Amino acid sequence: MPHIINTNATFMSESRKTYGSFPINMYVLNASRTGSDYLYYSNMNQNVRGWKLNATGDLTSSTVSYTSLPIKRDVIKSGIDGEIEGLSISIPNIDRTIESVIQNNNYLRGNGVHVITGFARYLPTGSTSEHIGATQDHNTFIKEKFYIDSVQSNESAVTFNCKSRFDINSIVIPARTFSRACAWALEIGSGYLGSECDASSNISATTFPTCNGDLLQCRGRNNTRRFGGFVSIPRNAVFIT
Repeated sequence: MPHIINTNATFMSESRKTYGSFPINMYVLNASRTGSDYLYYSNMNQNVRGWKLNATGDLTSSTVSYTSLPIKRDVIKSGIDGEIEGLSISIPNIDRTIESVIQNNNYLRGNGVHVITGFARYLPTGSTSEHIGATQDHNTFIKEKFYIDSVQSNESAVTFNCKSRFDINSIVIPARTFSRACAWALEIGSGYLGSECDASSNISATTFPTCNGDLLQCRGRNNTRRFGGFVSIPRNAVFIT
């Protein structure tokens, strides 16, 4: 996955329009590794009201001010194996505000950063200059979470090098591998038709002499509960930039 991003009909309809509302990119840095201490930023020329994250990192209908900064980031994309590649986010450091944040928080290494994408018209509505929404709806926004792997800082910018949580895809752990394919069919443990795959010996070796590790093969054998892969590792996604 890259993993599949859940977009609703409103978001997809708006993304196809050639007029009207403009897309907006927003960023939330978590200054706390064990709890939530969110710092809200938007790639705008003014501060705007946006949606607030709760303690678990979900967007809520509560509003908060996003500080405007000319933020630059890479396009979110994935490799051929469906894994989200690393992402770099650069924030200006002219006034040393961001420098102070990273210096006081161990450079934020390992902390979460949320990349939020949506359309300005669905931001909060109100009477102040920060309210630029027309039809507020926090459910139309896409939120992608990354983790800060390293930080580079100089007099002009702070650059966060971020990794996806799915960088664990295909790494080896004791006796298992994170893979979409079934580990038992790949001969980890006792292999296909072994104790991990077919503990009750219900699969006919004559009818099904081999297995390629795909979930469909397990379904054909009525053995999905013993499937040894991680089907939740995403394969493709929708990205709006």
